[in-house]
Amino acid sequence: MASIEEIRTARLAKLKLLEDEGINPYPATTRRDFSIKEVIKPKNFKEFEQSRRELTLAGRIISLRNQGKIVFIDFDDGTGRIQGLLKKNEPLPVESFELFEKAFDVGDFIEIKGYLFLTNQKQKTILASQIRMLAKSLRPLPEKWHGLSDIEERFRKRYLDLLSNPKVKERFLKRSRIIELIREFYLKKGFVEVDLPNLQPLAGGAAAAPFKTHHNALDMDFYLPVAQELYLKELLAGGFEKVFELGKRFRNEGIDTSHNPEFTMLESNEAYADALSQRQFVEELFKYVVKKLFKKLHFKYQGEIINLGAPFKVMPYPDVTDETYKKEIRPALLQPTFLIDYPVSFNPFAKRKEGNPKLIDRFQLVIGGVELVNAFAELNNPVDQRERYLEEDRKGAKGEKEISPSDLDYLEAMEYGMPPNGGIGIGIDRLVMLLTDVKNIKEVILFPTLKPKQ
Repeated sequence: MASIEEIRTARLAKLKLLEDEGINPYPATTRRDFSIKEVIKPKNFKEFEQSRRELTLAGRIISLRNQGKIVFIDFDDGTGRIQGLLKKNEPLPVESFELFEKAFDVGDFIEIKGYLFLTNQKQKTILASQIRMLAKSLRPLPEKWHGLSDIEERFRKRYLDLLSNPKVKERFLKRSRIIELIREFYLKKGFVEVDLPNLQPLAGGAAAAPFKTHHNALDMDFYLPVAQELYLKELLAGGFEKVFELGKRFRNEGIDTSHNPEFTMLESNEAYADALSQRQFVEELFKYVVKKLFKKLHFKYQGEIINLGAPFKVMPYPDVTDETYKKEIRPALLQPTFLIDYPVSFNPFAKRKEGNPKLIDRFQLVIGGVELVNAFAELNNPVDQRERYLEEDRKGAKGEKEISPSDLDYLEAMEYGMPPNGGIGIGIDRLVMLLTDVKNIKEVILFPTLKPKQ
């Protein structure tokens, strides 16, 4: 079997052959009358077949079968796949056919002109009258080489992973659909989507270690967002009622199967909402997304049937060490469960519970043993907030890194008056993991954070 370098050398020679023939192997313009997805629709295909109308398609050669005076190819444009038939001099000119045999390979992007027909085996096919190179590939596709069995290599070369594993592409298409449905639900509920800064003078809104960068012109440090809830609440103080942002967050923490330093999160705040109304909102949201995605309210995750048809369970956060909770209790929470009644120390921005100031009016949603949502009645008392900030600052002075430092601008905004409100944070990557039945967060992030090979 030829090595990759030998294949590459051979393909470079084919590239030169095309150039010597006066052909640009990477032309600037492409003609494509329709996507393959459009032409293979039964109604459209039948109309094209009956009319004998010539049309031009484009795509990447996925497979190639040379049978002497005819060549069959399968090519894919990202929307669908169709068969191409090249016949020597019928109607493809002899010189074009011979050039194809000499210079074209699996992996090349091509433009093909011809008419559609159905083979005796009922295969939708385009009979080529013209064929043109759009992009000459210099390396073999993985399925024609050795595949991508190395998991780290799959993540490093996601483009090859997508090509060789159709299920991976489907997973990311489903991710896009999930995000679309979440956004659709929020907009239907009257929320306004906003854009918030990714360069922040303070890393506030969550107790997490931030990433720091430096702006040369201003000669000052900025932080990438660990959360955006402070900006969202300032918008409520400024007169907005319902706001959300769906974007990237960055936390300078460890990497494991459920954590990536750069991740996607939806955060929302709603004036006059509390933890109970937010729980109802979250339950309705999850049922909406699952019903739209699966056409039913249950799905399979890691061999278990997750049922969203019944009301979500509610239980107090267990009085156990954090380690015991993570190792023993959380993994057992397979069906949708809201954990409520957390100690004040768990969050510096959550409102204390009425009748029990040692607890905060906060909840988390756990499904399939995975924490998906963090939400609470937001603290809008500037005096209490200042005291909480002082406690966070004391932790920082003792060397703790995962704190939310005092933000005097935010405190000032609170002092102008902030409506009672509820805030929600949804980990999009983890939700996609749940709804696509995978256990590793890297499987749902197109380009996850990885340590360099060297």
